[in-house]
Amino acid sequence: MDFNFKKYIEILNKLFRKNLSSDDITISKDIKTQIDKRPCKVPFERLEIYPDGEIIPCCPDFLKDICHAGNIEKQEFDEIWNGKVFSELRKKLMKKDFSYCKRNICTSYEPYLQQKIPSDYKKGPKEIRITYDKECNYNCITCRDEVIVNSPEKLDLYNNVYLPKILEAAKNLECVSLSGAGDPLFSKHLKNLTKKLIEIRPNLKFILITNGYFLNEETLAELGIQNNIKGITVSLDAATRETYKNIRRTDAFDRIVKNLEIMSRWKKNGKIEWLVINFLIHSLNYKEMPDFVKLAQKLDIMASFSTYRPWPSAKLHEQYDDVAVFEPYNKEYKKFVKILRNPIFKDKKHCSFQQKLLEIVSS
Repeated sequence: MDFNFKKYIEILNKLFRKNLSSDDITISKDIKTQIDKRPCKVPFERLEIYPDGEIIPCCPDFLKDICHAGNIEKQEFDEIWNGKVFSELRKKLMKKDFSYCKRNICTSYEPYLQQKIPSDYKKGPKEIRITYDKECNYNCITCRDEVIVNSPEKLDLYNNVYLPKILEAAKNLECVSLSGAGDPLFSKHLKNLTKKLIEIRPNLKFILITNGYFLNEETLAELGIQNNIKGITVSLDAATRETYKNIRRTDAFDRIVKNLEIMSRWKKNGKIEWLVINFLIHSLNYKEMPDFVKLAQKLDIMASFSTYRPWPSAKLHEQYDDVAVFEPYNKEYKKFVKILRNPIFKDKKHCSFQQKLLEIVSS
């Protein structure tokens, strides 16, 4: 099934509509304190390029009605960046009006509180998140039901339309994030884009969101970014080989852990700023959450937990009610809460939670 952006937004809005009232929004005390001091600066310094060329101010999971700011296939970056949608959202945030935001699940807001809004934001984004390329060597059950490789026509579109516009915007960039749709270390287009970006901006920083299969010194050296990595997020979703194989549909758990051990040493030596392993919570893996933290402790990295969100290119989204153990109506919810009471989750150095889960963990 091909990715349908509008269908994805529709599913998310249906899922979270019941959580959008102010009474239902749960935010940590630290964030509440910071809200009184300054607005979120995300739309002042970054944008995301989504499938079909849609450009959005933030992750669509964290927005209510405002998503489509423009399209890279039809418009120039400057027209979109200083256009109606971005301008309206910025005005509201400057007034501390978060009516467009789903703060109860947002994981973008808190990291961006520590710095002031850049005064030169109209010149262009300082960070671009590239999530339009779905090419990946995996077909995880939470994401897709088949391995996706770009067609010659899609590659032509990416290389001749997307790539030149991104390179043009690179003059203001400080960081590029790759990718939330496929795997940047497997995609032919993203590897080509990475090489060209580093050629014109040798000091540009990169954030990699990857399954970790090709996360090794050889691949990073080939791309020329071995000294330009700001952070790495590896989607792991399991603490054992068997569960990993069932979810990721690939028997590569041991390989990924070995790659993580190398990257952990890089982090220890200051070569990269941060290294995170992601755990998407659902019924097939939630019992391994404590062991996942133990893995993070062993590697001295961060384990990040978030709730499963439906992805229309995978049939699993049709079984959301059955797999969503974090929803109070789910039959395994009480077991899930009991696991969250484990003291190991108090280890803030190696464990972080989506805002939606913080209240349970903190109580």
